[in-house]
Amino acid sequence: MKYALRLGVLSGLSVLLAACGNSSSSASGPALPSGVEVLQGAYHLSIFAQPTGVLSSLRPDDLLQVGSTVYVNYQDHNNLPDGSNAPGTTPQSMLAAYNLQGQLLATYKVPGHPDGLVSPDGSKVWVSSNEDGNPLLTILDPQQNTLTTLSSDTLPLAHGGGLDDMKVIAGQVYVSASAPSTTMSPTPNLAPYSTDAAGATAQFGVNTGPVVYQISLNSDGKTYHLTSALSSSTPATLLPGKTTVTLNMTDADSSAIDPAGDLVVDSQQDSELVFIKNPGQSGMAVSVLPITLYGNPWPIDDTRWAPAASGSGVVPYMLFSDNKAQIIYRVDANGGFTAGTAYSSAQGMITQTDTGSGMLTPIIMGLNAPHGLIFVQP
Repeated sequence: MKYALRLGVLSGLSVLLAACGNSSSSASGPALPSGVEVLQGAYHLSIFAQPTGVLSSLRPDDLLQVGSTVYVNYQDHNNLPDGSNAPGTTPQSMLAAYNLQGQLLATYKVPGHPDGLVSPDGSKVWVSSNEDGNPLLTILDPQQNTLTTLSSDTLPLAHGGGLDDMKVIAGQVYVSASAPSTTMSPTPNLAPYSTDAAGATAQFGVNTGPVVYQISLNSDGKTYHLTSALSSSTPATLLPGKTTVTLNMTDADSSAIDPAGDLVVDSQQDSELVFIKNPGQSGMAVSVLPITLYGNPWPIDDTRWAPAASGSGVVPYMLFSDNKAQIIYRVDANGGFTAGTAYSSAQGMITQTDTGSGMLTPIIMGLNAPHGLIFVQP
């Protein structure tokens, strides 16, 4: 995460927050931290889990539901994103398993700085670590209680950085190519770039390398292989006006699958969502949506679309992690979430996200560093 805090806009939002005063917490559960506010009465906020014991000094990040278990990456901040450790420390990040009521079931030691989570087969859990360099892939088999850590069969990676979030589409695992190498003098210069949307000309440089890989496991049981599924410098459609630009993702980060089944990758410091139809396949199409808060470019982390209630009427709820506050929150919507509505974790807030216009509407404010966000289907 490379973005800088938008202090001016947040200062204005703090006035709105003070005027609302709609904090919400469970009468029987822990009280919410001071300053955390629900801005719209349609939502109820409570605490799902806080780290204790071996997790007590760690910070929750990505979240994943597999059956009746919620997995959470817990980062030791001394495990640095490039795979090194802070000098003089012996850090240990963890993967934690909770039941759907927020009770801790198990913890597992994982190497490096864990970030992405995915379950390709609905059983094993893949954890990607080290988004800035020297990436690792750790596979948990909860049935056998084993962890296997794999490294890339080629280093450095083609884009120059590490790996971040992962998603499964049609049996293939796609992973974000994070922390890329960029240049201020691309040859050839293919402007206009998607990052020109905010009025700057590729202010973070130009990335010409892969931004999404397809990841597969090698037969040696020790390494994995990456195949480029999408490169920057690819022609793209800039939304909502549908103008033609050159894709320029300088900070591929979190990913999602939208209601159409397309891969969606957040280019965080560029304040963009990139929609990829048929990644790495014939007929691939790429669209870029600039994200704004009250007219200002605004970086976001996870984005998820609310699912429909089950046939038995069981209503999904939202979980999100506040990394530095060391809290996993639960959000329930009065009458249930409206299926197909998008929500994002953003700087200091959870937002409803209009994926037609790119505009954010805050629903929860006063957070520290919200990161992972999922909808849980009980």
